[in-house]
Amino acid sequence: MQSAGEPTEVTVLLRRWRSGDEHAYDHLVTSVYDRLVAIAAGHTSRERHATSPSALVSEAYLRLRALKRVDWKDRNHFFSFASLLMRRILIEHARHRKAGKREGGRERIPLSPDTAWSELPGAALMDLDSALTSLSETDPDLSHLVQLRYLMGYSIPEISLLTGSSDATVERHLRFARAWLSSRLNGGA
Repeated sequence: MQSAGEPTEVTVLLRRWRSGDEHAYDHLVTSVYDRLVAIAAGHTSRERHATSPSALVSEAYLRLRALKRVDWKDRNHFFSFASLLMRRILIEHARHRKAGKREGGRERIPLSPDTAWSELPGAALMDLDSALTSLSETDPDLSHLVQLRYLMGYSIPEISLLTGSSDATVERHLRFARAWLSSRLNGGA
């Protein structure tokens, strides 16, 4: 059992990787693969195109491996970054699909834990990405909560533990973030 304040195995591997130990990265990915697949599954659930969670993890793996000297804070920082990277990969895929066929009109985008992010049409996915980017510029903490809940699939109690907030506070902030994003996505200012 590890004591409070003692770094987790993942954090130790992240530090070794940052220091240039290439084998640490392979060991890291092996030890967190199931969590990465779960995050990818959250991004690709009920997807209409060919990207599977394992394919998304593979592409993220290659991109992460190319990064050098990232100052990883801890395992949560790594998972948040990996989730954001997966979202970016899906955005690139959506842009590529959109380039092949021009889509017209705006579509309402529901924001719920069950949203199949990659199932959204390319334009809607890009609108969502733009709204999330805008939210992160306006309120990085709210953006982080949205990513934890809707992109990484953390439960309210898990988010409460990660952020040190009460369940009620997390729920209240997520309601506000959903309203803000909904307004932005559905034509509000």
